[in-house]
Amino acid sequence: MNLDVIAVLLVVLLLASLLAIAWSVIRGHARSRGRWVARALVATVIALVVVGAATYRLMNSRTVQVLGDHVARVDTDRKVVALTFDDGPSEVYAARILADLGRYDARATFYVVGAAAAAEPEALRSLIASGQEIGNHSYSHRRLVFVSTTTAGKEITSADAVIRANGFTEPITFRPPYAKKLLSLPWELRGGDRTTIMWDLEPDSLEGIRGDPAAMTRYVMDNVRPGSIILLHPWPTGNAATREALPAILAGLRERGYEVVSASELLALR
Repeated sequence: MNLDVIAVLLVVLLLASLLAIAWSVIRGHARSRGRWVARALVATVIALVVVGAATYRLMNSRTVQVLGDHVARVDTDRKVVALTFDDGPSEVYAARILADLGRYDARATFYVVGAAAAAEPEALRSLIASGQEIGNHSYSHRRLVFVSTTTAGKEITSADAVIRANGFTEPITFRPPYAKKLLSLPWELRGGDRTTIMWDLEPDSLEGIRGDPAAMTRYVMDNVRPGSIILLHPWPTGNAATREALPAILAGLRERGYEVVSASELLALR
């Protein structure tokens, strides 16, 4: 069942009907079948544009989710932030990232892609052995909007299976690929009582500063707040700037008195 498609079509139909009714109230009933059809078409086009724009904003929202538990930042006075990493893992950079975290006594959450973790299980096991938290970032990293609940559920459970098979026993939170979600994905997450973890700081995805370690570090220091969730993408070979920025970000957070914790540890403060 594709809840995303069903919901959008129903909203379009409802809005188009309301527009057509309002038009009839204001201008009077159409005097011919041709005019009635023209009004219906115009109302439908307007509804499609409005609902399309609203759907785009909703499915990309960091702070709004229609169903289930989600968080982009925790409201707290305690100087604590959650550090999260998306995609991967890769054995090439795992040791370096873990060394940086260990140097600053930081615990992070790694939102791994199931297929990547299955291909490089040693990298996943090294993250788990070091005491880091593992999150689910889907199995294939496809956009999970306008998909069936069956597809969304399979993406979740398949990645879970890889994570569990490699020894992670704690609860698993979820982060949607590309931050995209409508109804099908939240429906499946809600059924499993799963929290969706978004973020409020993403320095290596911002035009003008990504690729510049110093600029990314300054951005985090200028915008971090108690309860912030920071997202970084350290795994791709081309993201050397992110890997270079990581120790500087950790050092800056420590200097400002912040404790760096996992997503679940931050959630416990709600």
